[in-house]
Amino acid sequence: MIKNIIADDLKSALKKIGAPEIDPVLEHPTNSAFGDYSTSTALKLTKILKKNPLTIAESILDNFPKRDQISKTEIIKPGFINFWISDTYLIKEVQKSAQGNFFFPQVHLGDNKKIIVEFAHPNTHKLFHIGHMRNISTGESIVRIFEAVGNKVIRANYQGDVGLHIAKCLYGIQSSKTDIKKLKNIQEKIEFIGKMYSAGTRAYEEDEKAKEKIIEINKMLYKKDQSIMDLWQETRQWSLDYFDAVYKRVDSHFDHFYFEGDLPERGIEIAEYALKKGILEKSQGAIVFNGKKYCLDTRVFINSLGFPTYEGKELALAEKEFSDFGLIDKCIHVVTPEQTSFFKVTFKVEELIDETKYKNKQYHLIYEWVKLKAGKMSSREGNIVEANWLIDQIKTKIKKQFKSDETTSEKLAIASVKYSFLKNSTQSVIAFDIDESISLNGNSGPYILYTYVRCQSVLKKENTGEFEKEINPEKLEKEELTLVRSIYQFGEIVEKSAHDFAPNIIANYLYDLASKYNLFYQKHQILKADAKTKNLRLLLTQAVGQIIKKGLYLLGIDTVEKM
Repeated sequence: MIKNIIADDLKSALKKIGAPEIDPVLEHPTNSAFGDYSTSTALKLTKILKKNPLTIAESILDNFPKRDQISKTEIIKPGFINFWISDTYLIKEVQKSAQGNFFFPQVHLGDNKKIIVEFAHPNTHKLFHIGHMRNISTGESIVRIFEAVGNKVIRANYQGDVGLHIAKCLYGIQSSKTDIKKLKNIQEKIEFIGKMYSAGTRAYEEDEKAKEKIIEINKMLYKKDQSIMDLWQETRQWSLDYFDAVYKRVDSHFDHFYFEGDLPERGIEIAEYALKKGILEKSQGAIVFNGKKYCLDTRVFINSLGFPTYEGKELALAEKEFSDFGLIDKCIHVVTPEQTSFFKVTFKVEELIDETKYKNKQYHLIYEWVKLKAGKMSSREGNIVEANWLIDQIKTKIKKQFKSDETTSEKLAIASVKYSFLKNSTQSVIAFDIDESISLNGNSGPYILYTYVRCQSVLKKENTGEFEKEINPEKLEKEELTLVRSIYQFGEIVEKSAHDFAPNIIANYLYDLASKYNLFYQKHQILKADAKTKNLRLLLTQAVGQIIKKGLYLLGIDTVEKM
């Protein structure tokens, strides 16, 4: 990449002028009139070299090698050095992109180049809701991005299939007069257990006798009491079948499923081992981690009844994840922010148990909550926004607005949902707006896909995918040059997205690229231009189409050929 070449040349120049060894930072100027790259290295060396930054900048450029890829360099006050990439080099990069020949710099989180991404995490006996959709969209994109930058990625899904929420649902079912054998299909079954969970939750909070019964059911689940296990196994399978259908619908899959119900016994064993080692301690009949000396919270790993908490089971989960796939460099947990304290504590306890295996090997990728503009979701109140319902609502609107067929409408609906999440930083709370998600007048999935379809339409009219190898325009129009500069940055964008665990960097790059292409399309003839100009503009069109397709793939979104 030209960026790396400039950085290496800067290092060489700094060495020649006797400057200390540093990694020069290169950035794209906000205003393209100031070049393709800019560095403030001279400013940072002022105190060290005790010289005027302009003087330092001049010394750097005096020792900077001449390269064909760099057409111009310039110093501006108070000491920035700006670089312009030659049009010839940029066009060659466009030609590579037009053929789908992308180079993504390697981003590895360790020597093994192997990571686990743990995402989705739906609990059985509950609905797969809009928050899970943000989770699975984020996790799927992170997987694809890290694969693109040279990693082996293991897709893991940790699902809660025991615990108080299950007991509440089973209580609701037992208290209901519904004959579950008469429930005809998975949709009826899932709607039923959703209602039963809400009913069980209300009973737990409002009826003391019901609460005692639910607590007893929870104990029976941990003891694997057969009188409750048959009902648990049947209704658990309903959830798993339902989740599997959702995964297929949104084009995600998993290499391994972990279940909370498989971990209690081993969690207790590890917690007791940690107790003997002095890592955990006894407190009021429970086994806890006293986090004060590490500036962390105190959290319970085994409760006073002898059952492992979520923390206790996490110890067993970590042991399995770090042994099932050989040596891994990082386990990335895609989980909401309320689990921040939980992960800080469990990561620390695991590190204290086995520093070599766990230290700096786990990462909590926080994604924020999703709300509808109508209000907050609540499974307790029974008005949770179920993922399939949301996709179907959007699909209905898309059919009406775009008059598209079933297959296209389905892809557009899923693209609308996923892109609405991924264009935002994972740190941002989202107020999901259905109309905004399908708008062709803003930063939306359909807008990006519309641009892709436009590119393919232009290319089909010309009926060619081959262009002259040598394209040397005498002068690029403003909109052409703007597009060219955006196209060559794609590799850097993917690299930064991986480095920052941030799919939104790719999403917003695609929106910017699509906007620039549509402006170019509006202002310039393509097919009716003279032969040389037409050739260049078709090349730009093909490159933009290829980048949009690849970029959307990295976001977990399929392209469509018509709208």
